[in-house]
Amino acid sequence: MSVAAEASPLTTIKADLTSRLVPGDLIKIEVFDNADLTVSTRVPGSGTVTFPLIGELPPLAGITAEALSRDIARRLEDGYLRKAQVTVAVLEYGKRQAYVLGSVRKPGAVDIAPGRSLSALQAISDSAGFTEDASTQATQLLREVGPEQPRIVTSLGFTGDGHDAERDVILIAGDVVVVPRADRVYVIGTVAHPGSIPIPNNEPVTVSKAISLAGGFDRFAKQAQVQLLRNGTAAVTIDVSQILSGESSNDPLLKPGDTVFVPESRF
Repeated sequence: MSVAAEASPLTTIKADLTSRLVPGDLIKIEVFDNADLTVSTRVPGSGTVTFPLIGELPPLAGITAEALSRDIARRLEDGYLRKAQVTVAVLEYGKRQAYVLGSVRKPGAVDIAPGRSLSALQAISDSAGFTEDASTQATQLLREVGPEQPRIVTSLGFTGDGHDAERDVILIAGDVVVVPRADRVYVIGTVAHPGSIPIPNNEPVTVSKAISLAGGFDRFAKQAQVQLLRNGTAAVTIDVSQILSGESSNDPLLKPGDTVFVPESRF
């Protein structure tokens, strides 16, 4: 098993992560003293946007307005303008949501209003709180930092000991908080039926079997990069495609509270 990035507390985050553009944002791009280069556009969920002179912009969802303005200025100064002063302003905000799954009373999406600072504990509270059978100490945060970067997995480890505020983290759009149930495992991501799976008393459940019980891989699943998330340990990446083809027997047994995450291929 290859080890992915280790889970580590995220008590603080870079400010620019909270200001990443999301699909549905209406932005206005202006170049000082060049009114003909003014462009207003919605951030698309997929595909690209073109800009005069330089053509296609990088995918807008997931980057900040500041990063986009720097990129456009750099490209304009590469053969078009001697000095480009570019501003990118968000005129209207698209819907920003985080997700709380598992052993909370009302699992699902939680809105992050523009200007609101929403923490993991607040999102759990907005989801009506932990259920009685929640394995709170095994609570995990899944975060996608950028289009070209791997997903970060962080163990939050809420215990109710008076120090949970120190373990809390501010959420950004797209974050997923998973609260396992003590007698279940969770399969989330690109499978047919994501959710919880009970652990039978006398029957072992492996990673591949849990995926099968969740309806199997969806069309765009990254079968070779499945992650096993277990409280107190680093995330482990498993090539389930090799398990299914018989090329590997490395199919870990799951424990109550484990989460299996199946990422989505972008290509």
